[in-house]
Amino acid sequence: MIRELRHKRVVEVEAVIGVYLLFLIVGVYSGHTTMSIDIVNPPDGAKFRSSPIELAAKVAVRGEPLPNASVRFKIGYSRSDEVNFDIDTDEQGTARLTFTARSGNYTWMVTAKKQGYPAFTSTLRSFSVSLSLTVDGLLPSRSVVAFSPVDFRARVREAGGSPVESANVTFYIDSTGVGSALTNRYGIASLSIPVEQAEHTWFASASKDDEGGISESITFTVGSTLAFTAWDPNSRYRGCQLSAGDASCCAEIALVRFNPEETWGRSEPALVLNHDKEFDCPKPIPQM
Repeated sequence: MIRELRHKRVVEVEAVIGVYLLFLIVGVYSGHTTMSIDIVNPPDGAKFRSSPIELAAKVAVRGEPLPNASVRFKIGYSRSDEVNFDIDTDEQGTARLTFTARSGNYTWMVTAKKQGYPAFTSTLRSFSVSLSLTVDGLLPSRSVVAFSPVDFRARVREAGGSPVESANVTFYIDSTGVGSALTNRYGIASLSIPVEQAEHTWFASASKDDEGGISESITFTVGSTLAFTAWDPNSRYRGCQLSAGDASCCAEIALVRFNPEETWGRSEPALVLNHDKEFDCPKPIPQM
C-alpha cells in the first residue's frame, strides 16, 4: 500500500514538472511567434505603368518594430525564374527594396529572420508592370572610368523608335535616385553630379502621360582626375595627353581600361578611343 502511494506521488510530481516545462516552452515560443510582417507597399494585385517599384515590409515583435532583422525579398517573374534580395530592417523595423521591374506579372513574398526568433514568412502577393517607353542609358557606358562630377545621359523613345520630348527622367545610382531632368526634342536627358570614387551601378527611369520605361543597369567606375595617354595605334590621337581639364570630354569619347591585353601591353591606365561615337568636346584634343 505504502509503495503504491509513493509511486502515485512520483507520477504526480513528474506530471507537474512536465506541465510546468510545457508552459515555459509554450510561453517562450508563443512570444517569438508573435513576430509579424506587415506589407507596406505595394498593395496586393497592384498594376504599374512605370518602374522601378518600391517593395517595403515592416517587421515587428509583439507590436514593436524590430530593427536589424534580415529580410529576404523573393520575387518570381515566370514559372521557374526568381530573384532574391537580402535587406536589413531600419530603426522603424522597415526593409525597402527598389526593384527594376520590366513588363510582366510578378509574385513576391518576404521572410524575416533574426537570431533568437523563428523565421517568419509573409503570404504570397502579386503585382504587374506594363511599360511602353524605351529608355537607353548612354553615359556613362559599361567599362568606362568616369571622373567626378559624372555626366549622365539617357535617351527616351516610343515603341516605334521616335524620340519622346519632355519626358521626366530620373537617374539612379546604386538604386538611389540622385536627380531628374526633362528630355529635349531628341529624347535626350542629361544630368551632371558629383560621385564618389568607386564602382557603381546606374539606371534611368522615364515617365510621361502615365507611360513609363526603364533602362538596363550599367556598371561603371569613378576614378581620380589624372592625366591619361591615348595609346590606340590605329588612332590619330595616339600618344596625345588628355589632362584632367578634358576629363568630361574624355569620358564621352573614350573607354579607360586597365587590362594590359586591351591597352597593348602597357601597365598604366590608357584611353581606348570609342570610334563608334562622335561628340562635341568643350576643348579640342591635341592631334599628333
